[in-house]
Amino acid sequence: MANTRDGLAAARARGRKGGRPSKLSPDQIELAQRLYDAGEHTVAQIAGMLKVPRTTVYGHLNKRQKDSAPAAQASVVGDPAVRPPRTCPSCGYEPTTRAEAAHQRADLAVTWLHADPHHRGRVISRHHCRHCEHGQPAFDIACSVCGDGPILAGALAEQAKNGNLTEPVRRWLTAAEWAVTPDLLCPGHAYAAD
Repeated sequence: MANTRDGLAAARARGRKGGRPSKLSPDQIELAQRLYDAGEHTVAQIAGMLKVPRTTVYGHLNKRQKDSAPAAQASVVGDPAVRPPRTCPSCGYEPTTRAEAAHQRADLAVTWLHADPHHRGRVISRHHCRHCEHGQPAFDIACSVCGDGPILAGALAEQAKNGNLTEPVRRWLTAAEWAVTPDLLCPGHAYAAD
């Protein structure tokens, strides 16, 4: 045990760290954050540019909220027409800027599948903003044509990483009109393949 600690300390002193290497270089992480903060690209688009799964991009994005909202100013004009809420259904977070609202819409378009804590063998779908999205483990289920699809969270992700889409996940996909054999195809491409 002491030899292991000595070896790790020596490696750290040489600037090395243990663990699995990052899938993204520091430059790619910076680029992904810049593109995301600019509000012009969704996480799926950024993942496509970097040729990595969406979960990798989500894992590297800075989750801290920037305090970029301008100070509230007195309104001279009457309130605009009521807009549909952009509130996250999972945590209640509401964006404060237009760019943040665009990100929130893109984040909420992604379906996260979780094991139902109240019913064993069932899957529930949720939508999360970047403030409440689940960290690792996460597994991206992707259509073999377009790359879109839900993200598995928690135990479902662990099982999928071992090459096993559980029966509850397969049932959910089938109910959502996915083709699960021979390839995973989203509803838009499952019908095109027939």
